[in-house]
Amino acid sequence: MFQKMFRKNLQITALFIHLFFLSPLLFSQKYTPIDTTKHEKRDAFLKEFNIDNETYIKEIKSKYDSKLAKYISNSFSEFSKEFGDQIKKGNFIFEDEITQYAYNILEEIKKNNLELKDIKFKILISKSHSLNAFCLSNGTFVLNLGLFYWLDNEDQFAGVLAHEIAHKVLEHSLKKKERDFREEKNMKENVTQLKKEKYNVSDKALALFRERLYENGNRAKQHEFQADSLGYKLYSRTNYSKSEYLSALKLMQQYDSIKPVGLPVVVYKKYFDLPNQPFNEKWLQKEDFSNYDYSKFTEKINKDSVASHPEAEARISRILSLFPETKTETKAYNPHKELYEKMNNIAYLETIPNLYFNEDYGLSIYASMLYLEKDNKNTAYFKEWLGKSFQKIYEARKNYTLNRYLERISPKEQSESYQQFLSFMWNLKLDEIKQIADFYTKQG
Repeated sequence: MFQKMFRKNLQITALFIHLFFLSPLLFSQKYTPIDTTKHEKRDAFLKEFNIDNETYIKEIKSKYDSKLAKYISNSFSEFSKEFGDQIKKGNFIFEDEITQYAYNILEEIKKNNLELKDIKFKILISKSHSLNAFCLSNGTFVLNLGLFYWLDNEDQFAGVLAHEIAHKVLEHSLKKKERDFREEKNMKENVTQLKKEKYNVSDKALALFRERLYENGNRAKQHEFQADSLGYKLYSRTNYSKSEYLSALKLMQQYDSIKPVGLPVVVYKKYFDLPNQPFNEKWLQKEDFSNYDYSKFTEKINKDSVASHPEAEARISRILSLFPETKTETKAYNPHKELYEKMNNIAYLETIPNLYFNEDYGLSIYASMLYLEKDNKNTAYFKEWLGKSFQKIYEARKNYTLNRYLERISPKEQSESYQQFLSFMWNLKLDEIKQIADFYTKQG
C-alpha cells in the first residue's frame, strides 16, 4: 500500500490540508454526485471478479503443496467474499471516464516495461478520499478516489500506480500468506507450550504476540522499500518526470507534518445564527480536560514498530540515495492536464457525499463548514449536504443512536478545532438540531 490512513483524525487532517494548502480548481456550477446505485456495471465487474478468483485459486492449488495451497486459497476466498460484499454495498465507483483514465496510465507503464505484458491487472476505484492504494494478490488494484484529491498531476498518480504494480510483481501478498501459514503453525505450538506454564502466563502471551507483531511490521516495511525501488524503475522508463515520483512521497510527508488550520469560533456564529433560532453561546462550551493525566497510561504495543509503512522521510532518503537523478526537479509530463484537473475536482466534490455515504455524518458537517469557508462557488451544494447531514444527526439523536455517527471528545487524539466542533454538536438539543437541519435543507 502507498500509505495507510484509516484513523478519523487523519481524515480530518486531510481535509484541512487539502483546503488550505492544495487549493483545488473549483467548479462554478452545481455538481451532481456520482450515482453508485446503478447495478449493471457493478454486477458485471462482480461476475468477472468471481470468475477470475476461481481461476486464481486453481493457480494457487497447482503452485503450492496441498496444506499451504488450502490455507492460501481459503484465506483468499474468505477475503474475496467480504470484498465482494463491499462492492455490493456501493463502496466503489464504476464511472467509465475515471476508470478508463486509470487504465490508460496503467497501459502507459506496461508498454514501457515489457516484463509486465503478460501480467493481468484490473482496476477498481474506491470512494475513499484518503491518499491510498493497494493491490490484491490476484492483480486487482484498488485506487482511492482520494488519489486525485491529493496528488498534483498525472505523473504522481503514475508513481503511485507503479509502486502498486511492484507489489504485485514481487508477489508480496502471496509471500505474506506463506509466512502467515508458517507462523500460525509455530503460534499453535507456542500456545500449546504456554498452556503448560504455571506462572506469568498473560505476560508471556503478550510478549509472544508483541514479538510477532514487530516481526511482521519489519517485514512489511521491507516490502514497502522494495516496492519503492522496483516501482521507480518501472516508472523511470516512461516519459513521466523522475522527480515527481519523489514528489508523491513528499506529499505524504507533508500530510503527516503540516499543522492543520482549524475552524475559527466565529464560523459557528456565521452559519448557525439563524432567523428562527439565534446563536446560543452555550453551544460553544467545552469540557475541561487540562487536569487529566495521560502519563498514567502507557501503550503496551509500540505502534511505530508495527506500522507497515516506513516514515515518508526514510523512504525519501532511500530513493534519493539509490536514484540520485530524482534530486533534480523537472517539469511534470502531465500529458492529460485538463482531464487530470477534472478528476481532481470530482474527487474534491465527492468528499462530502462519500463521508455521508459512510455514515460519518459528524465529519461531513465539519467538512461542509470548512468547504463553505473556502469555496464560494459551490455554496448551495455544500449547504445542501450540511442540511442532509444535520437531518441524519437529528434522526440519530431522536433514536438515541448518536454515538454511532458522532465521536466523543478524545483530547489525546483530536485537534483543538475538532474538539470544539464535537463540543458544539453534543451541546445542541434535539429541537435545535432540527431547526438547523430544516434551515439548510431549504438553503440547499
